[in-house]
Amino acid sequence: MQLEAEDYAAILDVLESVAGSHDTRDYAARVSAGLYRLLPCQGASCTEIDVTGRRVVAEPAPPFPSGWIAQYGPAFEKFAWQHPLFEKLLSGQRVGPIAWSVDGAERSFARTELYRSFYEPNGVRSQVVLIFPTAHGTSMVITIDCAAAHPCGQREAAVLSTIAPLLENSYRLVSRAEGHLVWPFADGVQDTTVDQALSAPDPAALAPAGAQPAGITIDDAQLRAHKALRSAGLTARQAEIALMVASGAATSQIAMSLQISTGTVRKHLEAVHATLGVTSRAAVAATVMRLVHPEAADILLRPLVSG
Repeated sequence: MQLEAEDYAAILDVLESVAGSHDTRDYAARVSAGLYRLLPCQGASCTEIDVTGRRVVAEPAPPFPSGWIAQYGPAFEKFAWQHPLFEKLLSGQRVGPIAWSVDGAERSFARTELYRSFYEPNGVRSQVVLIFPTAHGTSMVITIDCAAAHPCGQREAAVLSTIAPLLENSYRLVSRAEGHLVWPFADGVQDTTVDQALSAPDPAALAPAGAQPAGITIDDAQLRAHKALRSAGLTARQAEIALMVASGAATSQIAMSLQISTGTVRKHLEAVHATLGVTSRAAVAATVMRLVHPEAADILLRPLVSG
């Protein structure tokens, strides 16, 4: 499904809000609130799950009503294994966006204890779900809850698919500021190393030994994004910075994340502007989205570059 110009403008508004996050919990709250504003859904949530430690931190929109967790939390914890995507969550891999529905292929889910005690009382008949692993052993689970009055459709999946890599980049930036994370392209990796990564068919060969911390890999979506930006003429560092701008990061945040000076960031941004032929951060974000998501065509550039 091709999104409309106003959809992309609304997505940029959500990313701008998420960029103001001061920690991962605030990030989760802003993501949920942004998606709830963006889509006419029953609710949205951003949840960090530590499967091993059995820890769940959820930030839903709208917020849980008083007593909700006490009423429904035990049932979810007891029967969570019955969820259609539970095995995918345990795998620790990136998932989605993917949808399930008790009106579709997951009809049998409607007969489970989890559905009858948790989802059905809350009117949820389907979800669109995005899961991505973090570098400190947890998973971020972003869900759009849909009910009979607000069924999930192609637009929800298209919006979440479009925004997913930018939300993940934003999470990495916020998480790094908290001291949890090293950016996927490790600081100090030169353009030649990243060039090798972009041409390597095997993710295990993405960098020389020691160039990346153990357990951190560059996923397919990130590779596609970097390849698209490199094809547009950006260097590896410029592509990193352009993606961070697209995720809503301020100059000071980029400098802190990459451990370079704000002056160096500005010089890179000047080069990004010149290479992409744009004159503003909003236009950089729009162009990145257009290059990473060609289905947007030139819908984005017309309203943003001229402004």
